Amino acid sequence: MHTLSKIVGTSFGILLFSVGINVAIAANPMPDPIQTTKPDCSSTNSTPDMAIEGRRAYMRMNCYSCHGMSAQGGAMGPTLVGKANSVSAVKGGDGHGMPSYKNNLCSNDINNLRAYLSLLGTGTEPNFTHWWEKGVPSR
Repeated sequence: MHTLSKIVGTSFGILLFSVGINVAIAANPMPDPIQTTKPDCSSTNSTPDMAIEGRRAYMRMNCYSCHGMSAQGGAMGPTLVGKANSVSAVKGGDGHGMPSYKNNLCSNDINNLRAYLSLLGTGTEPNFTHWWEKGVPSR
């Protein structure tokens, strides 16, 4: 009888501990980097730097994690070379794993992404990784 009460007591303690952990996690969820990295929607004008800003959005939104650093295709996403007119999947998702980014990108981001994608495979596309640097990033 004493052993049974220890087992019940231990099980109850484990249950309370796991409920407490789940409540703590729900109260303080980890921030989603896509939700916390707000786009700069202040400019909607076309500029000569649209491809640079498109690369910046590509890096900022972690597109490279699926499509590869050079957008040549990755472990999960297809190549984006020759797909400049397929940016509708960015806004609405495609139902096959590509999520929608419509709430995270401005129309100028979409236009800039199109400009960047149009240069892929030409050898003139921007290829920096330090997207947070102002102007043309050093790397």
